[in-house]
Amino acid sequence: MATANRLTDVLIEQTKILKELQQTLEDEQKAIAALDTQAMEALNNQKEQLIQHQRLMTETLHTVMSETCAQYGLASSATLGELIEKMPISMRGQVEPLQQAVKQAGSIVSLLANQNRSMLERFLGVVNESLGFILRILNTSNTYGVRGTYLSNTQAGAVMVSKEA
Repeated sequence: MATANRLTDVLIEQTKILKELQQTLEDEQKAIAALDTQAMEALNNQKEQLIQHQRLMTETLHTVMSETCAQYGLASSATLGELIEKMPISMRGQVEPLQQAVKQAGSIVSLLANQNRSMLERFLGVVNESLGFILRILNTSNTYGVRGTYLSNTQAGAVMVSKEA
């Protein structure tokens, strides 16, 4: 029974982390829409920390599930659904809603992450097109050659360099 209670605690913590990640992704969408790169960077760091915490919680969940599976005579590879079926009804009533909450929060996080990736890809596409246009303008010029003759469409050699490169 103690491992089943630990399972409940881990699922509650996992739901909490996923809700925090959901809020961070929603904030990230606002920052992307506002083109607030400083906020995007801060939110990205926050996402990384939450994802690391989520990974640790997932490892803990697997350990607790293995222990609980052993307690109920199931293989350690049993799914949470299979484990819930073996639990007493009172315990099942506690764990099943938590399982649903984790699934729902995970689905929302996945949806938001995909939306944010799509928004960022479009944003970067626009930036790349703009830079390409600027470079075409800068690199195409009309100049005079060494003998004073007019040369059209010569390459002036202007180059844009990323400060991150």
